[in-house]
Order: sequence, then structure tokens, then C-alpha cells
Amino acid sequence: MKDMRFAERIKELRKAKGLTMEELGDKLGKAKSSISSWENGIRTPKMGEIKKIAIFFDVDPDYLVGFSNIKKYEETLKGKTIRILDELEEPRQKIVLETASSQLEEQKKEHAKVVSIKTEPQRQGIDLADLVDDSKVDWDKWVSFDGKPLTDEVKEAMKKALGKQLEDGE
Repeated sequence: MKDMRFAERIKELRKAKGLTMEELGDKLGKAKSSISSWENGIRTPKMGEIKKIAIFFDVDPDYLVGFSNIKKYEETLKGKTIRILDELEEPRQKIVLETASSQLEEQKKEHAKVVSIKTEPQRQGIDLADLVDDSKVDWDKWVSFDGKPLTDEVKEAMKKALGKQLEDGE
């Protein structure tokens, strides 16, 4: 038995249009048996057919196959953005592109700003117990948050938390 989301959705859409399986088959150029096998989850149409079915029912293909619960592409944030972009003149489209590119770069930088420990000794392997020992780890050089060094208070809190975790684990 195949994925039932498509089966449930096509049956729901067919019934909402008041069509029989035979009528839907006629509209799509398929036999009633094909529609039946789709609705029973026995078979799934090919990608080209899914697009054709989505156009017929005026739904997003992602909705049809169960990847999304938003029926129409135009209702998604991406769909709304593209619709507006299409209405803008080229100079304004360039502004949108520049803004989107800038936002993407900012997002990439934010994702890179995770608490990290990056040094050659770390690549060779540092025991977690070493992190609570100031003589073995240069916290100012190795550990930062949001690209900034940690305050002494935060460093001590992290060392305590690591120490407690190590004690509980032993």
C-alpha cells in the first residue's frame, strides 16, 4: 500500500467538485480504474500527471501529495512573494533581490554564530573534563557566543554546569 495522503486528497477534491471517478478520469484522460487505484492508495500518478491534476483542481502540487496543508501555492509565503515580485517593475525587482540576498547572508552569519570551540587541539580531541580546567583551555580564545567573548560570569557558570554534568555522569 502506498502513501495515503495523495489518495485521501484526490478523493476529497473529486468529491468537492461533485465528480464521479469516471468523470474525473474523462477530464484527465485516464481510465476509471486509474482513478480508483489512486484513491485506494494502490498507485500514485507520475510527476507530470500530478502537476496536471493539481492544475485541474487548482491546488498546489505539494498539497496534493501531502507535503503541505496549504491548498493553493498563492497562499504560501513564497507564492505571495513571487506574485508581488512579478508585479514589480525590474528596478524594484532588483531591490527585492538585493534585500533577499542581504537577508540570506545575515542568516548564514547568524547560523555560524553558535557557541563553538575551534582550535587545533580541539580537532585532536579535548576531554570534556579539560573544559573546566583553565590551565588546559583558553576560554577567551576558544569559546565565544554570537561572535563575542564570554564574560567571566558566563564562563564560570558554564564551567560549573560542565563540572556538574561530569560529576553526574560518573
